[in-house]
Amino acid sequence: MGIFDRFKRSREPAKDPEPAAAPKADAKAVILLGRDVGWSAVLRLVEDRFGPRALSVRDDSHPHAPAAHISLEGVSFFCSYMAMPHPPHVCDLSAIQEGLFSPEEKEAILGNRAFLVLARQDGGTTLEETVRACRLFTRLAAALLDAESALGVYAESPGLLVSRRVYLHHAEILEQHFQDPEYFPAPLWVSIRHGQKGDLPLTGTWGLKQFGFPELWFINPEADWPEIHQRLYLMSMFQITGRELYRDGDTIQFTPGKTSVFRAMNGALWIMGQH
Repeated sequence: MGIFDRFKRSREPAKDPEPAAAPKADAKAVILLGRDVGWSAVLRLVEDRFGPRALSVRDDSHPHAPAAHISLEGVSFFCSYMAMPHPPHVCDLSAIQEGLFSPEEKEAILGNRAFLVLARQDGGTTLEETVRACRLFTRLAAALLDAESALGVYAESPGLLVSRRVYLHHAEILEQHFQDPEYFPAPLWVSIRHGQKGDLPLTGTWGLKQFGFPELWFINPEADWPEIHQRLYLMSMFQITGRELYRDGDTIQFTPGKTSVFRAMNGALWIMGQH
């Protein structure tokens, strides 16, 4: 059984899998910097990567929050710069326990001295349009992470904190597969979280709902956490790119002879039992 075959449902997939709900058209992230690099340096990063025409509108009227509208392949983004530490009352980054960072990288992120707000404004109304906009968003965020002393990214919808090192790693993979419609950088858009239900451990996604899908959760997973994370990322990518659509009552085999079933509860699909 190949790695991709392990994530196929037992029944034949729909011709064009679509999410149960409409995906969200907007997205927002905060790019954290170790020092005040200046607004002009940020704009140069955009121009160097995407050309001067990408800066469709520039607004320097606010002395403490200059902003610009950036257009990439017809998708509009808003970017604003603030030369101050990210305010904890907006989001307490120190309270984030799980994410894609080392302890040293998180400590550096918490010591940020400036930040950028990056928002997607018109991601479209279909899954295909949303996926395309998110891929462009990833490209733009990666370009801004080339700023001197950049530390990492906090993605608002999945509540995901990612270090600069990890973000650029996945952004580079995206560049290598940018023309492949079946690839999507799921680790940058879907958070993996852990919990407990009584004595049973839980591991699942947080962020699939922005693409119109229920979250995926394992109850009492038998595999080690690296394999569970890989499963969740691949299953997320397969749904986001339209390759699969998991529904209540579907069954799936991750290993030969062991079947798990999807059960819909409280807005999520729970992957239960292996027998």
